[in-house]
Amino acid sequence: MAPSESRIRQIEKRISQKQQRNEKEELHIPTNWIDFARMVKIRSGGDVKPFNPYPYQEQLVELMLKRSVCVVKSRQLGISETITCFMLWRACLNPGYLGLVFSKTQVDSSLLARRMKRMIQSLGLKTATENVSDIEILGRGRILFRNSKPDSARGIESVVDVFLDELAFLETGKEVYDALAPAMQMVGDKARVFAVSTPNGKTGFYWDLLTNGNQGRDIEIICNRVSEGGEQPFQYWVDTGGWSKVLIHWKAHPLYGRNPNFLEEIHEKQKLSYSTINQEYNLSFAETETAVFTAELIRKCAVENLESDADPKSDYFLGIDTATTGGDYTAVVVLRFKKDTYSVVNIYRKRQKTSEFHLFKIGELIEKYNPEKVSIETTGGVGTLYLEQLTKQHKHTNFEAIRTTGDSKPAMISSLQLALESEKIEFPVDSPLVEELLSFRRNGKKMEASKNKHDDVLMATVFALAGSPFNEPEPEGFMFTSVSMRR
Repeated sequence: MAPSESRIRQIEKRISQKQQRNEKEELHIPTNWIDFARMVKIRSGGDVKPFNPYPYQEQLVELMLKRSVCVVKSRQLGISETITCFMLWRACLNPGYLGLVFSKTQVDSSLLARRMKRMIQSLGLKTATENVSDIEILGRGRILFRNSKPDSARGIESVVDVFLDELAFLETGKEVYDALAPAMQMVGDKARVFAVSTPNGKTGFYWDLLTNGNQGRDIEIICNRVSEGGEQPFQYWVDTGGWSKVLIHWKAHPLYGRNPNFLEEIHEKQKLSYSTINQEYNLSFAETETAVFTAELIRKCAVENLESDADPKSDYFLGIDTATTGGDYTAVVVLRFKKDTYSVVNIYRKRQKTSEFHLFKIGELIEKYNPEKVSIETTGGVGTLYLEQLTKQHKHTNFEAIRTTGDSKPAMISSLQLALESEKIEFPVDSPLVEELLSFRRNGKKMEASKNKHDDVLMATVFALAGSPFNEPEPEGFMFTSVSMRR
C-alpha cells in the first residue's frame, strides 16, 4: 500500500532537518575570526583563494569585537570584504543573528551580497532562499542588504551589526541611522555599527560622526600627516562616545606600501586625476565648494586656433548635450584624435531652436567628419528622441547613449581633468569651453556650473571623450588584477 501524501511530506521534512543538522555538525565554526577567514574563499588577483587577512584587517576586526567603529580609509584595501566576512562569521556562530548592510544603491548592495554568497558557497553552507538581498543561512543567522532609502531600515527588529558602506556618499545616512536606533537598542551592548567611507568633503552625517568627540584630534591634519609619511598608516583611538575612530591608509597594505610608485601607477593605468587620487587614496577631505579645473591647467591646453577641416587620417568623436527650447544650449563637440592628442576642432552651440534645426546641424557635422562614435546624453529624455532620429538618418554611424548619474558624472569629469593634467587635450583659447571650464564648480556632492553660467560645451566634450579610446585600459595587466589583495 502506497504511503499517504501527508506521510510523504513528514518523511521529506525529517530528511531535510537531518541534512541541516548534519551540515551544522560537519562544519566546525572557529571561535576565532582569523581562523574562520582562512576557511573562506574569495576572488583576489583574478583567482579564487583563501582569505588570509593582513595585519590591519586583523586589527580592525579586534576593534569591531569591542565596540562600534567609524573608519576613514583608502580604496582597494579589502575593508568591505573584511566586514562582510566578519558578519558572516557572527551569523554562523549565532542562529539568532541579524546583520544589516547599507549601500548607496541597490546595485552596490547586490555586489556585496554576491561576495557573501560566494563565501557561503565556499564553506559548503546552504541558504534558505536565492534572494540576494536577504541571505538566511540554513540553521544559522541572517543578513539583509539594503539601499540607502530610510524606509529600508524600518520594521526591522533586534539588529546585532549594521554596516554603513561608503557612508560619506549616503545622503540619507542620518535618516537611516535614526531609523535603525530602536532595533539596535533591543540588542543592547552587543549591537555594533561599522561606519566606513573614503573622504567626501567636510559636511554631512559621516563627517560629523568622524570628527566629533576626538578630544582635540584634528582628523584632517592627521590624514595629511599620514599621507606625507609622518604618522603610522593604521591608527585608532576611542572617542568620548565610546566609538573607535580608525584611520587606514594604503601604506598599511604590505604590498602597496612597498611600492614607492603606487599612486603614479594608478594615475597612469587607471586614468584617474590626481585630485581624485588624493581623495580616494590619500585621505584628502577637499573643500566642499571649489573650482574643478584650475586656470593653470586650462591655460596649458588652450591654443590659438585649430584646423577644422576633416582629416581622413584622423579619427573623430562627437559628444552631444541636448536641451529643450529653454535657456540651455544644445551643444555638439567634435574631437579629433591624432598623434595621441584629442583636439576640439568644431563646436555647435545654439539655443531656442527647434529640434529639427538642431538635428539638421548635427547631421551636417556627422557627414563632414564621419565619426568613429557619436555619444549622446539620454538622461533627460530629449536625448533619447535625438538618438532615435539620428540613428534612422545615419544608419552607418556608431551611436552610444550616455546616462549621467551621481556616480557616472564625477567619473567622466575626472577623465576630462586627467586629459588636462596629462595635456592630452587641446582647444581654441577663444572657445566657449574655456569659460565653462573656469566656472565649473564642485559644490558639496554636486559638480555643476556656477550660478548663471553654463556647462553645455563642457559636458559635450566629456561625452565625446567618454566615447573615445581615452578611457580604455592599458594593454598590459594592472596591479589590482595581477597582484593579490591578500597574502
